[in-house]
Amino acid sequence: MLHSWVITSIALLLSPVALANPKDELRIAVNAEFDTIHPIVNTMAAGGLVQDAIMRPLVMITPQGKPKAVLIKEIPTIENKKAQIFTAKTGTHLKADIEFIESAQWGDGKPVTCRDLEAGWKIGSDDLVATPNRDDYDNVKDIVIDKANPKKCTVVFDKAQYNFYVSMPRLIPAHLEMPVFEKYKGKVLTYERNSLYSSKITEPGLYNGPYRVSELKQGSHIVLVPNEKFYGKKPYFKKVIFKFILNSTSMEANLMSGNVDMTSSSGMSFDQTLAFDKKVKSQNLPYEVRYVAGSMYAHIELNLDNSILQDLKVRQALNCSFNRSEMAKSFFDSKQPPALHFSTPFDEWYTEDPKIIKLYPYSRIKAQRLLDEAGWKMEKDGYRYKDGKKMSLTMTNVADNKMNEMIAVYLQNQWKQLGLEVVLKSFPARIFFGEILRQRKFEMAALTWVESPNMVPLGTMSSTMVPSQGNGWSGHNRSGWRNKEVDKLLVQATEEFNSAKRIEFMRKVLAAYTEELPQLPSYYRSNTSIIPKGLKGYEMTGHNNSEYLQIENWHF
Repeated sequence: MLHSWVITSIALLLSPVALANPKDELRIAVNAEFDTIHPIVNTMAAGGLVQDAIMRPLVMITPQGKPKAVLIKEIPTIENKKAQIFTAKTGTHLKADIEFIESAQWGDGKPVTCRDLEAGWKIGSDDLVATPNRDDYDNVKDIVIDKANPKKCTVVFDKAQYNFYVSMPRLIPAHLEMPVFEKYKGKVLTYERNSLYSSKITEPGLYNGPYRVSELKQGSHIVLVPNEKFYGKKPYFKKVIFKFILNSTSMEANLMSGNVDMTSSSGMSFDQTLAFDKKVKSQNLPYEVRYVAGSMYAHIELNLDNSILQDLKVRQALNCSFNRSEMAKSFFDSKQPPALHFSTPFDEWYTEDPKIIKLYPYSRIKAQRLLDEAGWKMEKDGYRYKDGKKMSLTMTNVADNKMNEMIAVYLQNQWKQLGLEVVLKSFPARIFFGEILRQRKFEMAALTWVESPNMVPLGTMSSTMVPSQGNGWSGHNRSGWRNKEVDKLLVQATEEFNSAKRIEFMRKVLAAYTEELPQLPSYYRSNTSIIPKGLKGYEMTGHNNSEYLQIENWHF
């Protein structure tokens, strides 16, 4: 029997040119197996990539950060008079007229209409459906469908928000999903488990993008084939296979052996990509390595319901003893900068000004003093205790993610010198995102938020977005940060159409965030991918509208 290291060595010696897949088939490595591709429920980046290849939104954000109409003929704006702010007895609202393109249809030939938008709204706003961005759905007050043309409708928003056109409900095929929803609604997670996106994932009518799902093998791969009913450009590849390669260290072997053709932006860790890039150049390998900075905030999520982490001085001590500059230099060759807060340099309200935000220069001495002040005293065994309780916290990670594991071990060692015991736990991605984070079953967790530029983070910071059983585990405020003033500022920023005033509101949020530290900033992440030489039309993004929204343009 060959040992695993022998097999890996043989794989690395094989020529990727000789073992390359047919040009009309593309095999893509992703580093996580998603728990769902349901467009309303999904929270994972890996699921989002697949989702972007098989479903289309009303409006997308281009790689250049500009909004672009996709399923509708034109983006409604105040300027083109397709959107209008109006006042009623209930307050100030907004309505937007949209019209779906005539040829848009689902994979079973049913036309895409406003009924599908309405279905997405009804499902997404249900209190017991695990909707990450519940506020987007709750903000829709009504959808008035044109009686003469179901492709035309007016969406009425409760609050007039500046980015309303990218926060409309996701489409759901009403003719397929609404009967399921009506049958299973009323119990937490019951609809999600019985949705056709879970029980009959190969149903063509679930998809309106250039591809549809033809096969899903748990723990292995998902296969996409061209959607014969796609309204747009016919895709080049006859088959696209996403292979779940959860151990990031094995991705290089899969590339070199020809088992995969490329990695997705949810593929190799940054340090591995840097090392592979050097091999590509030194050995003239048939790959191209792409980098793009993005709106991605890597951080340590803190569960503020934990009795230790509830103490601000403890959180400040952990932050002061996190040597981000050393981490960035050691792990990223200084190509991924240390983070100061949740806002990235792509946001109009980003700032490094110490007059606006609170900064935390690395200082172990200050961290020790803060823990002393918090009542955590160092004992002879090298750990701190308070009221007879040992200072111990668990940090949760995605299994087989080398970069997260390295950072977790790095922090474990740094914090041990403070007298804090950190226990490391890892879970498969589908459990980590589908249960551990969603149901807040963690104390600390390594996580990255992926947003589009200039998006107000209501879903991750509003106190109304704290997941609980009562709200069907909806929302992304997993830390449980509750600040009434921040809630107010987030709403004001979202409803402010004037950029200067919006910046003013958001910088007050940044001030509160850096003062209270509901999370520990880590670094601003860049997206990387490794593609085969000769692949055309591949344009990476650095935000949550991935390059797979333009997969029909990829070709050799």
